Amino acid sequence: MPQQKKRKPRKTGRFLNILILIFTVLVVFEGRLIINIASRGGIHKQVQDELNEVFSAKEFQTEASSETETGSANAAPAIPENITPFANASQSECMVPVQATPVDESYFSDAVFIGDSRVEGFHLQSGITQGTFLTGVGMDSSNIFDTPYITTTSGNITVFQALYNNSYKKMYIMLGTNELGYPDFEEFRKNYTTCLQELRKMMPNALFYVSAVPYVEESKVETGDYVNNKNIDTVNQIILDICQANNYYYLNPNEVLSDGKGSLAQDATSDGIHMYPEYCAKWLDYLKNHYVTDDILGNTSSTTDSSETESSTESQDHTADHSDASASE
Repeated sequence: MPQQKKRKPRKTGRFLNILILIFTVLVVFEGRLIINIASRGGIHKQVQDELNEVFSAKEFQTEASSETETGSANAAPAIPENITPFANASQSECMVPVQATPVDESYFSDAVFIGDSRVEGFHLQSGITQGTFLTGVGMDSSNIFDTPYITTTSGNITVFQALYNNSYKKMYIMLGTNELGYPDFEEFRKNYTTCLQELRKMMPNALFYVSAVPYVEESKVETGDYVNNKNIDTVNQIILDICQANNYYYLNPNEVLSDGKGSLAQDATSDGIHMYPEYCAKWLDYLKNHYVTDDILGNTSSTTDSSETESSTESQDHTADHSDASASE
């Protein structure tokens, strides 16, 4: 009788484990993976659908909008359409002309200089020995009212507090460098106009010399790309407009500080903004050679009186019209 071969026992354990694993995968992925594989390009479609779902979510759109607004705020401000090229500044009637004979430093003994860190540098490095300086790092035409930049023995005070109960015959004002990043330069126009009006109220009989913002060496500037000479031209044109409209005297030290191509002279600074003593001295020489003479003062005084008379007449006419209207009511 032939001997029967014994059958090898089936390895059911391994097969069962494979089945359990497959079942687990199906449960975890909810069967979506197998279904997508069954159709061509299924996985790609699933990924794309999920991305679309994420990007269309309200939370994502809000975040993206916020980032766009932040980016716009950090970008260089747009130049208003009504701003004309600064190249025509020398044709303005309010530009202070160069005089045949320079003044000596005693001319500045009854003057006050108001400005930011660039004026502070001028004070320290030009060699000037006369005049009062009210300056501060970061000073601009809006924070000059409430930021205590000026150090005294009694504590820090604002520029307006420092001017109180003092009398100066000349006011030299140079602001604007810290305002080149305005998202709207018309805001700068409003702030600077108000600033000068308030200063004039405090010193109604003083000569107002309002300075253009000196150019910068753009390649060295690290404070922001908005600090550039194109924006400086825009700001200076606004300052010139303000001077022309309000009878302030306009100074343009860029005549001696620039390279003649719309930029600060090469190697005039270490940081692109604050000038070396050599150029601060040139700035001082410019001021000594640009001042208002008595004949110019007479012409401007007549213009100012005429403007004030016209304003007064218009105000009286308006008051009379208002009174008549009130009576008729």
